Amino acid sequence: MEYVFRAGGNGTLRYIAILLFALNALGMNAQMPMTMKDHWMFVDVALSHQGRTSTTKGLIDTGASVCVIDSTFAVDFCHIRYTAGNTTIGNTSGKRVNAFRFDLDSLTLSGTTYTNICCYVLDLVGKMRQYAPKFIIGGDLLKRDVWGFDLKQHTMTRYDAIPTNIKQTFDWKNHDDYSDASLNSIYLKGEIAGKKTRLFFDTGSRDNELPENFKVVPTKIIEAPTANIADEFTLKKKRLCEHTPIEIGDTPFHLDFILTSKKDNKYPRINAAFLSDETFLLDYKNKRLYIVEKKD
Repeated sequence: MEYVFRAGGNGTLRYIAILLFALNALGMNAQMPMTMKDHWMFVDVALSHQGRTSTTKGLIDTGASVCVIDSTFAVDFCHIRYTAGNTTIGNTSGKRVNAFRFDLDSLTLSGTTYTNICCYVLDLVGKMRQYAPKFIIGGDLLKRDVWGFDLKQHTMTRYDAIPTNIKQTFDWKNHDDYSDASLNSIYLKGEIAGKKTRLFFDTGSRDNELPENFKVVPTKIIEAPTANIADEFTLKKKRLCEHTPIEIGDTPFHLDFILTSKKDNKYPRINAAFLSDETFLLDYKNKRLYIVEKKD
């Protein structure tokens, strides 16, 4: 099929050529739109298994070690057959639930197709109700490429190389560095209330969470939904610490935190809130989070 660019004549073609050259120089591929809900990031994914393909919104979840699919969606739309759970999977609060593990034939994301995706089937809708994603994109998939997330324009981009216009770099550690860390985890260096700590970077968390042993005084009590892969949906009263000073690396921020008991979380958990309006890249190979310089 032939396409002819008429508007603008040679000027339009020249502009397109310059744009493509610039994208190539930055190591970027085509952008895909993200849907933002609170601090959650969703992108379109196509799941293929045994000759069938279904599309849905996938939640970008750095707190998930692997990909997860809702059990009803797996059966009704992907026609994935499974019986009783053949393994268990843990959540980040240390609880374990029965799950069914299988290898999804392929997944297509932003024009790139990945094969043999380790995937777990769980009853996400039954536990999380209206907040449940049908598919969770975990670290096992995210680590296969360098991905960039523009939280101002709401786009996601795969990078072939790290661009030159990086204004800040945060190194992280994972399960290779900490014996108690889950697979493909991201732990940043930080400090809260004068206490040095590691910070669990979890884009699948609706809230930033702070263990109560950090001795930060809450500013108000709120009622908010709580649910995860192990616990049923419920409304709970939560202690909120507003505008709490925090350092990530050597950079100061202010974030709102929900206080949690020590048995729930040993380390503070932060979502993408501190990256609001930024473009950031996740480089799992080198264990680095990059923040891109904003254009004028």
